[in-house]
Amino acid sequence: MDLHAVCCSLLLLSCTGVCFGQELFLPERINKAVGENVVITPIRLPDPPHAVIRWRFNEITILAGPPSGIIILPSYTDRVRLNPTTYALELRRLTESDTGLYSLTVDTPTNPFTGETSLQVFVPASNVIIVPSKTELVEFSSTVSLVCSASGSSLSFIWLNGSSGVRAGERVQLTDNNSSLTITSVTRYDTGPYQCEASNIISKARSPPLILTIYYGPENVAVEADPVGPFYSSGSNLILTCSAESNPAAEFQWAVNGTELGEMGQELRLSNIQSSQSGNYTCIAHNIQSLNYSVSEPISVTVLEKISGAALTGPTDDLIEDVSSATLSCKSSGIIYSAEWMKDNQKLSASDSITFSNDNRSVMISPVRRRDSGEYKCTLSNPISSDTATYRMIVNFGPDNVIINAPSKVEEGKTVMFSCHSESTPNALCTWMFNGDLTGVNTPLFTVEQTTFMHTGNYTCIASNPVTGRDASGSHVLVVKEKVTPGGDGESLSAGAIAGIVIGVLLGVAGIAGLIFYFMKAKEMPRTNSRGNKQNGATQNADDSNYENIDCFQNNKSGVTMSGSDTQMRTPQLDNGAIYVNIMEESVHS
Repeated sequence: MDLHAVCCSLLLLSCTGVCFGQELFLPERINKAVGENVVITPIRLPDPPHAVIRWRFNEITILAGPPSGIIILPSYTDRVRLNPTTYALELRRLTESDTGLYSLTVDTPTNPFTGETSLQVFVPASNVIIVPSKTELVEFSSTVSLVCSASGSSLSFIWLNGSSGVRAGERVQLTDNNSSLTITSVTRYDTGPYQCEASNIISKARSPPLILTIYYGPENVAVEADPVGPFYSSGSNLILTCSAESNPAAEFQWAVNGTELGEMGQELRLSNIQSSQSGNYTCIAHNIQSLNYSVSEPISVTVLEKISGAALTGPTDDLIEDVSSATLSCKSSGIIYSAEWMKDNQKLSASDSITFSNDNRSVMISPVRRRDSGEYKCTLSNPISSDTATYRMIVNFGPDNVIINAPSKVEEGKTVMFSCHSESTPNALCTWMFNGDLTGVNTPLFTVEQTTFMHTGNYTCIASNPVTGRDASGSHVLVVKEKVTPGGDGESLSAGAIAGIVIGVLLGVAGIAGLIFYFMKAKEMPRTNSRGNKQNGATQNADDSNYENIDCFQNNKSGVTMSGSDTQMRTPQLDNGAIYVNIMEESVHS
């Protein structure tokens, strides 16, 4: 029979066995724990009849015999039991030594059939603990090794930090089948809690948590002030508090301007502080475990005296416009940081005539002008206080722009009030003149009662400033009109006025005529009038150019005296018809 035929026969027999159920199958693998019981039940058995069955363990027979008369070996007598129907083998109180291959052989009239399975008996994981190389470490300089110790068989290990798994990295190494964890250059975030979990195929167990103590710091050392500064009033209280990130908590000491104060503790209390205690305060933090020191950034403390008693001084002499200069100085007690100037509640700024000192505590005005008069305020300040002083400055000026307020025309018999106004500080003194003569009135108000024709003329107010020594004047012309009588034309003078004028004119004409006659006789010259024209004996009209107005009048009541230097008499011309007195040469000679 050739090889090909043999192969075909074997294949045929195999197919025949499968098709007719001639096979034996056991579970592929069974895992159990020590102390447990196991039942190995065949999955498939060959068709009966079965002559003999045998169970073996690693080629060691456990039991054997026909199904009706099984014999159990002595070493298994109290641990093994066989199900005569299913041929299931029950093995009780398992030990690790029960781990191995188990096989069942069933002999049939035609062939024996064998099936195999493996039994793995595990010791459950237990007694899991972490053994650290040390538990107190210093940040960045220490290394720690954690070893996981556990009971059990075929154990595997994983590490947990809190709820997260630990993985190998730059600073983390896992060795010895992950049972050892090493962390180099520990940081404060490596404290844990750490747990080791040991497990095998049938169980798992975790160690109690382990927390590492990692010393770090001090760092981020900072000082806070209460109240917040940096400026404080002398006599007040101040508390400085130091903080730092440190494990264990840092110890603190204090220094000012780099010199240790000998004060220890997290707080530095300063009571009734004075300016001598001003400076830069620092806190020095020390970690007794890491042996590290760290110094805070300095905090500035400036103790100032409150500003008080501010005084603003200025010139004591009278100030005259465009002549004088003024210097205002502001002083007070306390430490002054700034000075601010106001004039009449408006900020005072430098100009061509206003100059401030370098420290802004004085201002010079040169020359002073009338607009510089007013109230000056100086406010001296420091960060904790301020005080204000005032000074009123008066600039003397004038008089300027003398103005007389009065009517220009008035009816005779009326009262006229003249008021004199001028721009002047102090108020000007007033002196009144009428037609160039003093009236004796020295008040701003000049009243003329019961005016007559003789009050017509030029009124002058002379304003005088006794401080500046300056004078200024203003003039006003008043015309007194004839009183209008009922039924009159309102254009003629009163009888008394006309009589006075005529008498005055006649007297003047008589005097002139006498002079003319004298000169004519002496020089034997032709007679001339006052303008040197020859007289032709004709009567001239009232509007002839040879007639002139009379300039001045003597008023005894008013005290106004006519000027005596005029060689001709002139009468004031009134608005309601002027009265002219015609002087005819013929009348002179008559």
